[in-house]
Amino acid sequence: MPATETYGAQPPIELLRLFIDMKGLYDRDEWMWKDVEDTTLVAAAAPPGGGRSPITLRFSRHFNMFCVPNADSATLKKIFGSIV
Repeated sequence: MPATETYGAQPPIELLRLFIDMKGLYDRDEWMWKDVEDTTLVAAAAPPGGGRSPITLRFSRHFNMFCVPNADSATLKKIFGSIV
């Protein structure tokens, strides 16, 4: 995760938030705004700690969050056994 600035912002996360809020990004090479349509953003995150910073509420408000518990060994064997 990027380091948090003095005011609590994380520049890469703020760029993603801009993309979600404004439905596009600014192209610095051509000096123009580019609209992005028909796009879905899927993200995964781990709890803060160990070098990970918490994400801002301004960014997390765009997502539906849910917690998945750790799978036991029998479940993992079933999943990976069916793949192999």
